[in-house]
Amino acid sequence: MTDISYSNVNDNTPVLVGNSQLTDKRGVNGYNYLEMLSEVSKKAILDCEASNNLSEHIDTVAVVRFVADTPHRDSATSNLWGYPNMPRSLSNSLNLSATNEIYTTTGGNSPQLAINELANRIKDNQIDCALLAGGEALDTFVGRLKEGLETKWEDNPGGEPEIIGKSDDGTNDHEKLHGLFDPSAVYPLFANALRSLNNQTIREHMEDTSELFERFSEVASRNEFAWFPIHRSATEIAEIKPENRMIGLPYTKYMNSIMRVNQSSAMVMMSAKKARELGISESKWVFIYSGACLNDIWNLSDRSDYHSSPAIKACTDKVFDLAGVSVDDLDFLDLYSCFPSAVQIAMKELSLEKNDPRGLTVTGGLPYFGGPGNAYVLNSIATMMNKLRAMPGKFGLVTANGWYITKHGAGVFSSRPFEGEWNQIANMSNMQETIDLSDKPKFTENPEGNCSIETYTVVHSRKGPEKGIIIGRLEDGKRFLANTEKEAGILEYMNKEDMLNARGVVSSDGKRNIFRLNY
Repeated sequence: MTDISYSNVNDNTPVLVGNSQLTDKRGVNGYNYLEMLSEVSKKAILDCEASNNLSEHIDTVAVVRFVADTPHRDSATSNLWGYPNMPRSLSNSLNLSATNEIYTTTGGNSPQLAINELANRIKDNQIDCALLAGGEALDTFVGRLKEGLETKWEDNPGGEPEIIGKSDDGTNDHEKLHGLFDPSAVYPLFANALRSLNNQTIREHMEDTSELFERFSEVASRNEFAWFPIHRSATEIAEIKPENRMIGLPYTKYMNSIMRVNQSSAMVMMSAKKARELGISESKWVFIYSGACLNDIWNLSDRSDYHSSPAIKACTDKVFDLAGVSVDDLDFLDLYSCFPSAVQIAMKELSLEKNDPRGLTVTGGLPYFGGPGNAYVLNSIATMMNKLRAMPGKFGLVTANGWYITKHGAGVFSSRPFEGEWNQIANMSNMQETIDLSDKPKFTENPEGNCSIETYTVVHSRKGPEKGIIIGRLEDGKRFLANTEKEAGILEYMNKEDMLNARGVVSSDGKRNIFRLNY
């Protein structure tokens, strides 16, 4: 590519000009939610190094939804949630006079969704300067609950923020009935489907996965903001022991996203015109070369398979096309990494190998860097911004994922000035319609008879195997969901033997479907 001048950057081109990250390990004495966002936002504003008072120019405050504020989830944290309008609470705490208040829906795709929305509004001259923040204070919150300490963290400034994104629950009632809700029980289903596709034994898949995540752990070990700045070897990640117990077969604890963290990130985005007015050095500018969001078929029961993602493929193809780059042109990558299967499916759709010399993360991954709920990708983008600032002209891709390989986002970023008219957020409505209308396997909620296992997992507690979850097929090809009987011998057998394609019989016990194995 030829050199491009900042003078050719249009006034209404959105630019990321400031970022910050914060990790607080003080346990029960740590920040509450509002304090976390306030502190990290102050640092992001300072990072812009504006020659004028930037705070006076922020007209929009956007916040990524918190785990404790997840709709439809009844838990101790959600019952105690006391921030009905966090964008306004944050704005007030910073003495801002922002007139636009935005709050996302649940999902790890939310940071890219928010960036896309804010960038388009800047391009359309609807807003000039936005603060975007997100994070979690779950470590302090849960710690205080467990110790019986006061958790009256609340602020009600009035008003209701604008909600962006799709708010539907991640699974339907029939799926929840059979245990398809907690991510730690769902992502292993993708893992065994990938193992089937790759014709791997349980041991081969475990070795492959632990080698992949050792690389993520190594990156986290060098990240000053990581919750676990420890380099864990592949052997350590795979070894089952008390501190690394099995969670959902085939994933040990060290392969699972860790959400009980106090981590946050914030960034400032504005028009190029505003950045010039505020005297923000061009060395701070990072450009959004493209952004897109797209959903796979929503319900897990309806997916064509559990080893692919048409939405990741279409989303990344589109951002490459808009940015005028290919995956080979990228200098940095950060693939969403809540669980190994999320990375492996993205690798498959992007034709990437686990030993790619560029690495597959700049952040370190949710099991090692830490998983601040829906906001993790804010940390990814902040880290990517700093990489790109240090190496002018380079390009980076960040991907995002919400629910269960369901909601996706992708963005291409660069410190290389974007010339000419900026219109880089993809309209994916036609592709969304194509995905939504794609063929789905026939499904029955009331299966009876002989069947086989399509994919499965065994969910563990600290005491050992607790429940088997089966996605299976009847002899006529219809898909069904089922659990196993809660019988120790069956669960131990399934925990040791390869159950892919294993045959059995399924029927209802009056409440849920039960799969009985043919030994």
